[in-house]
Amino acid sequence: MKSIFLTLIFFSVGWAAQAQFFIAGGHFNGGIANGRLNHETGGLFFPTLSGIILHEERTAPIQFGIELGYGIYGSKLERRTDLYEGFSDELRLRRNNNIATGMLVMRYILRPQGKVMPFVEAKFGANYLYTRYKIRESILSEETLEAGKDQEDWSVSYSFGTGVQIPIPSSPGLVFEFKANYQTGPSAEFLTKGDATFNPLPNGGGTFDYQVRRSPLEMVTLSVGFLVYDVFR
Repeated sequence: MKSIFLTLIFFSVGWAAQAQFFIAGGHFNGGIANGRLNHETGGLFFPTLSGIILHEERTAPIQFGIELGYGIYGSKLERRTDLYEGFSDELRLRRNNNIATGMLVMRYILRPQGKVMPFVEAKFGANYLYTRYKIRESILSEETLEAGKDQEDWSVSYSFGTGVQIPIPSSPGLVFEFKANYQTGPSAEFLTKGDATFNPLPNGGGTFDYQVRRSPLEMVTLSVGFLVYDVFR
C-alpha cells in the first residue's frame, strides 16, 4: 500500500515540473455508505480532507491529476483499570479508525468560460483502512504506554461523478467547487467504532475480540472546497 502512495506522489511531482497549466486546492468530503457497505455498517459516515492537483492543457478543457485524502471515521475512548495484570490505576485507551485515499483523476470541463463551470470526472486508485490504538495514563501524558494497529487492509477503488465550479469575482483564479461522486470496488476488511471488545481476566490483563467487517467501500461522497487556477504561474 505504501508503494502505491509513493508512486502517486512521485508521479505528481515529476509531472508538476513539466506542466503548463496547474490547478490545486482542497476539499472537505463526506462519504455516505451505500449498498452493501450501508447494510454491513448501518449507515457509516466517512469524513475526510483531501488535496488535489490537476494539469490542464491550455488548448483543451481536459484535466488530469491526483487527489490524496485522509480521515477518521470512528473514534472510541475507554477508561479502564484492568488492562495490565497487577496494575489497577485508570488508563486511557483511545482507538481510531482511519482511512487514507490516493486517486488518479480525469476531468472534462463542460463550459470552461461560464459563470458556472460544470464538469464530469472519473477516478481510480486505492483506499487504505487501518485501526490504531494508544494507551496513556492521562490526556496530558507525553509518554505512550502502548500503541499499535488492530486491523489494516486496502482495496482498489474506482469512482465517477459530476460537479460545478463557481469563480470568485473578487479573487481571479479562485473557484468554489461542489461535487458528488459514487465510489465502489472490491471488498476490504475493516473495523468500525465498537467492533473491539475487551475480555478481562480476574487478576488484570485480558484479550481483545474483534468483529471484522468485510464489504466494498461503496459510498456516495459529497465534497466542497476551493481550487486555484494557474497556481504555479
